[in-house]
Amino acid sequence: MKYIFIIIFLFSLIFNIQKANTEDSISASVVNLSEMNAQIKVTDLVCNVILYDDLMDAKSSLPISLCKDEEGFGQVELFIKIGCTKNKTITKKKVTDGKKIPFLPTK
Repeated sequence: MKYIFIIIFLFSLIFNIQKANTEDSISASVVNLSEMNAQIKVTDLVCNVILYDDLMDAKSSLPISLCKDEEGFGQVELFIKIGCTKNKTITKKKVTDGKKIPFLPTK
């Protein structure tokens, strides 16, 4: 009987930790609107963590999880390589849950 209470306690503890982790982050997505693949680096500016640094397919979406700042928003920076020398940096502030962050590498 004592083990059943311990197991129930552990499951409730794990459930509460997972719930707290989802409340501390923002789910968003980066969307490549271009007809071309793009080399992109996605950085969470609140936690200062690189979330993605690779080739992103054309017309695709990349789900990301961002840390919240003091106001409850996320901040993300997209660094897009265009050719050999031309690059583009996009910074999005006040990102909310479910936000889509689109980009076109050529504009």
